[in-house]
Amino acid sequence: MATATDLPAVLPAGAGSTAGEALLAYLSEQYAEMLRQELRLRAGETDGVHKMRVSTRRLRSVLSSYRGMLPGEPAGGIRNELKWLSQLLGAARDAQVMRHRLQELVAAQPRELVRGPVSTRIDAELLGRYDDALAAIHRELDAERYAALVQDLGALVADPQLTGPAGKSARKVGRRLIRRDLRRLRKRVGEAKQEHDDAQRAEIFHEARKDAKRLRYAAEAWVPVGGAKATAMVEAAEGVQKALGEHQDSVVTRELLAGLGAHPGRGGSGFTYGRLHAVEEQRTRAAEKSFRRLWKGFAGAHGW
Repeated sequence: MATATDLPAVLPAGAGSTAGEALLAYLSEQYAEMLRQELRLRAGETDGVHKMRVSTRRLRSVLSSYRGMLPGEPAGGIRNELKWLSQLLGAARDAQVMRHRLQELVAAQPRELVRGPVSTRIDAELLGRYDDALAAIHRELDAERYAALVQDLGALVADPQLTGPAGKSARKVGRRLIRRDLRRLRKRVGEAKQEHDDAQRAEIFHEARKDAKRLRYAAEAWVPVGGAKATAMVEAAEGVQKALGEHQDSVVTRELLAGLGAHPGRGGSGFTYGRLHAVEEQRTRAAEKSFRRLWKGFAGAHGW
């Protein structure tokens, strides 16, 4: 198994870098980070799952945004495998996030309105999901599929076979690619504005969050070249991503609460789950309003 210390040295990108040099510097950095976080996850460090997932998402996102600089294969296959790895890690991370969210929500309710062993039931459900997901992660990290992904990524970083605009100025190429990702996000938000069905709009917002994340990471890779302008885009896209993330977390939490309320278990009552669901409905609406306010002043989008 490769480790971060096995990687070839890659010079950091700078103002005079080519687009290929900027891409390679970012890929190398995130590949090393993925391997470092794998070791932390294996050692049982609590945030290892989250941080390893972030690095896989960064890798996949940038391979998508800058795909014109790489051969279709193996880059396309690597993107697909990074998606698999991110989903594998995400099952554990999502259980962590939802448990924390729900326990805070329960604690905020008047004691007389929390009927039955609600906290215990939430822990049983979500800790069970987390344990199952973590066991699956450890199995897969020791299996051939993950080993092949690490090997393929390492080979790509060591010899990327850069093509297309990779030899051109990173300043110009990066800006053009970021504009493309920005147009994608704007189009998706426009679709959400036209959708009146709440469930369908939530799905579009979920995709818009992914688009905002992709834009954020594309700009992040460009920061060593684009400077303050790139940093402003990273910050603006991150703000949009977080606002839409709160919306998605609320939607997913409502789905869980509906299931728990329908089958509250021994000694339980559907009353409290229904109350929590109503609170989350308010949170969903508030998150959408917050996003719309943020979108109107989307700072990083000006001048692009």
